[in-house]
Amino acid sequence: MSTLALYTWIVRSLKGIEGWSAVRASLVNAFRRINSRLAPKHPFDRKHGVDTDGLMYAEELASGHTHDVYSAGYYGSAPSLVQGAIARWAETLTGTRLELSDYTLLDIGCGKGRVVMLAAESPFRAVVGVELHPGLARVAGKNLRKWLRKPRACRDVRIVQSDVLSLSFPDGPVAIYFFNPFEREMVELLLARLSALAARRTEPIDLIYVHPEFGELVQSAQGVELLADVDVPFSEEDARADVFGVDSDRCAIYRLRGVGFSQVIRRGGQDQGRPSPGV
Repeated sequence: MSTLALYTWIVRSLKGIEGWSAVRASLVNAFRRINSRLAPKHPFDRKHGVDTDGLMYAEELASGHTHDVYSAGYYGSAPSLVQGAIARWAETLTGTRLELSDYTLLDIGCGKGRVVMLAAESPFRAVVGVELHPGLARVAGKNLRKWLRKPRACRDVRIVQSDVLSLSFPDGPVAIYFFNPFEREMVELLLARLSALAARRTEPIDLIYVHPEFGELVQSAQGVELLADVDVPFSEEDARADVFGVDSDRCAIYRLRGVGFSQVIRRGGQDQGRPSPGV
């Protein structure tokens, strides 16, 4: 049994007993120490001299914000998973008037910034990591500054400490990378906002949903189209380093089409229709 599975079993067994809060705090500290001893630093971090690995439970990530209760914790995406998911999403642009360079990529719940760093290797219009927890946002900013010492394909890369529901949404096409940063209630709130935004835009909002725990919610949202549902294999290096002992993960790709987007596809090498400004 993995440490996470053992932790989950103990939590479910003991939740509700008298003094549970103190017991939970002790469990979190104990399992954090166990994980720090058993899990070596990820090869990505060793190679690049950054700090993006680690498994952090929701109890460790209190920021004082009312949405803390929806946090699902932090675990860095395997680099090969990120690269594979982005590559699979990029394939869905075939036949549209859009290219990867038209898109801003938002990493919602970016944690320590690993996805942001890897996404900067592709020529996005911009890459933005959004993180609620101030400590994680600081670590992500430090990692990113080191990463950007070398030229990257995307030149507009940044970390924003913000709640996703109050985030100023960028103009133009947007791709959201999403790896279960929060619980069901927050996913519902986010989808409601995205649907409302899409209804006022011409440009699409795409969702790259890794390990889609609440995929049925996305499927039921107004105006959402499922473009792909694939298994993305890890590299051997990432599989060996994975805390959960997995060698692949599922990725579902969705598109919320803006008003009139279906009419602005490339036909015969010419664009049909013109985009309107984003929201």
